[in-house]
Amino acid sequence: MNYPATDSMTAQAVSRTLGVAYNARMQDWPLEVADGDRLAEFLLHYEKEQKPERRVAIAELIVASLDDLFSLTKPSQDILDPAGRILRTHPHIIEYWSCPDAHTDEEMFHITPWIRSL
Repeated sequence: MNYPATDSMTAQAVSRTLGVAYNARMQDWPLEVADGDRLAEFLLHYEKEQKPERRVAIAELIVASLDDLFSLTKPSQDILDPAGRILRTHPHIIEYWSCPDAHTDEEMFHITPWIRSL
């Protein structure tokens, strides 16, 4: 299952605001610029952003960055609680990352068990 990717204009605007890379040739922008070390900053920017399409793009960056962090360690509750609140407002993101048809770890993302708990 796929959800619509962030359009290039939105990704470009968000990348400028957040100071992350953007290149039109990036296939999956949030995954390519994910940064688990910057999650607190991304969460803060999400709360400040007023444009719905940019909020979606930042939410996609948040979930990709969480997955990146989950590959190394479990994030703190200080990160997980606000991230969970944000992601619950974007059910299409939760559905995709929850891998509803997956049954083994090899079929899932690192974040999938946590996402399924939302």
